[in-house]
Amino acid sequence: MDNYKIGDSFGFIVNRLATAMRQAFEKRLEEYGLTAPQYGFLLRLFEEDGQSLSSIGNSLYCDKPTITGIAVRLEKNGFIRKVKDEKDRRIVKAVLTEKGKGLKEPLRKTAMDLNAAATMGFTTNEVKLLKTSLRRSLGNVLGQIQGGVINV
Repeated sequence: MDNYKIGDSFGFIVNRLATAMRQAFEKRLEEYGLTAPQYGFLLRLFEEDGQSLSSIGNSLYCDKPTITGIAVRLEKNGFIRKVKDEKDRRIVKAVLTEKGKGLKEPLRKTAMDLNAAATMGFTTNEVKLLKTSLRRSLGNVLGQIQGGVINV
């Protein structure tokens, strides 16, 4: 343990990368009036519009109060509408507005540009290997946790 340095810790490096990427992404999202969690919410709707808040929350590993707060702010800013499910009025769904739909391409480009900056100098194969390795490492860590899932 005498040779152990925090800067060489896998967890430290991954955490620092995640923090730096989030900060860089948040800075880029400012022009749209969005945060990274709000972007994630919208991204799920770009994939499939009209999902329930609970479905979006589960896919983003967010609890109910967090996903509700994100939805409230997105609705207030005119990016989504919250609607009750016709078959089960207890279910609240999120639907993109025209303003929200208009963000799909600019936000996709913003995310792609940041990913390109983060992997600058990497070959296509290196990026693929890095993603595969990170997913494997995440699976390893999730397997060590009671209950199996952490908020990532």
